[in-house]
Amino acid sequence: MGSKRCENLGIARRQHVRSAVAAASAMVTVLALAGCVPSSTVSSSPSPSSTLTVSASPTSTPVPTPDPLIIPGCDTMLPLATAKSLFSTETQALGDANAVPLSGYELPEIAAAATNASIAKNCVWGIPNSDGGFSLAVTDISATDAANLKAALLAAGFLGVTTGGLTTLELEAETELGSKADTHYLTGDLWIHSSGTSLQLSVNVANDALDSVRLANPTRTY
Repeated sequence: MGSKRCENLGIARRQHVRSAVAAASAMVTVLALAGCVPSSTVSSSPSPSSTLTVSASPTSTPVPTPDPLIIPGCDTMLPLATAKSLFSTETQALGDANAVPLSGYELPEIAAAATNASIAKNCVWGIPNSDGGFSLAVTDISATDAANLKAALLAAGFLGVTTGGLTTLELEAETELGSKADTHYLTGDLWIHSSGTSLQLSVNVANDALDSVRLANPTRTY
């Protein structure tokens, strides 16, 4: 009887030891998963080496170069039918030149801008054998010449206003030959000068010329 009891106690101790060992193993596994076991106890795979990524530097977008300035012909900027409707039914085209004449200008800044222009168109309409007529000059102009011309015209009594990048300078006065009006448009590198017998005439001629230049130069912001 005593021998049987001792045998049973031995079996119970072995079962207890196995249970304790199993519990300890389970605890190690739990601690390892929780990160509580020293790295020497839990093996880990080496972390992958970091890869250096070099981002390409942004490239600047080149500013598009506008196409060369095109100045339409006189009959395109102001057809003869339009000239007659604005002035007289007897109006005729009297001049079409690729340069602005320097005579007749009282302000040296006007002559300087005309001299420095690389492209120009000068148009004249009027009634033959009379003093009645009007003119239109369209040229390119540098920023310096434009600034000097604007300052000189304002000092001479012209009224100026700038709207949407377009500077308008106007003056109407009485002379020995009657009423005389001048309209100047400055926008970008473009200069339009219309001279006639009234501001209504000079403004209408300058507007038609500006519309024609804009149509002929779609890549330019006039």
